[in-house]
Amino acid sequence: MKSKAYSTVLLTALFLNVLSMPSQAANIAGTTCPKVGTTKTTGGVKYFCVKSGKKLVWNKGTAVKATPTPSKSATPSQSASATPSPSKSATPSASVISGLTKLTVEEVKKHDSGTSCWSIVFDNVFDLTKWITKHPGGAEKIRAICGKDGTSSFQRQHDGDGSAARELSSFFIGKLGESIKL
Repeated sequence: MKSKAYSTVLLTALFLNVLSMPSQAANIAGTTCPKVGTTKTTGGVKYFCVKSGKKLVWNKGTAVKATPTPSKSATPSQSASATPSPSKSATPSASVISGLTKLTVEEVKKHDSGTSCWSIVFDNVFDLTKWITKHPGGAEKIRAICGKDGTSSFQRQHDGDGSAARELSSFFIGKLGESIKL
């Protein structure tokens, strides 16, 4: 009788636990995806499409922190100043606006060293700085793609290798053209 009561309590606890869990609809890891390198954000998590065997599947990438969209303020007040201010270019040369960094080819080019190594693979930007010394093929292979588009190098070396694509996805910082907070 004691074991029956224990089983009933255990089943009730399990049932209540399942009911209180958040929806699993946001978890897409392992489901099929359309093209290697595409990304998708669902439930605050960015997923990366990788090749696993003969299938293309979503692999869990990084958690995405919601950042408020910067609002444009009214025309800034201008004060008279005795010293002339330097002229401003029509478009900002820096890609950092309101604490956000826009992932552009120009921004990636700035990260071309062993101390800051970003690369583009399938139009996604990856921070490979911590991977340089750990890469099984040698550090020089990663240094060669720092600050550049490494898609062809990655494809040439790892085409069809799901584990390499999963490893790469762990260094994902954003899609080319996105603005991210670093």
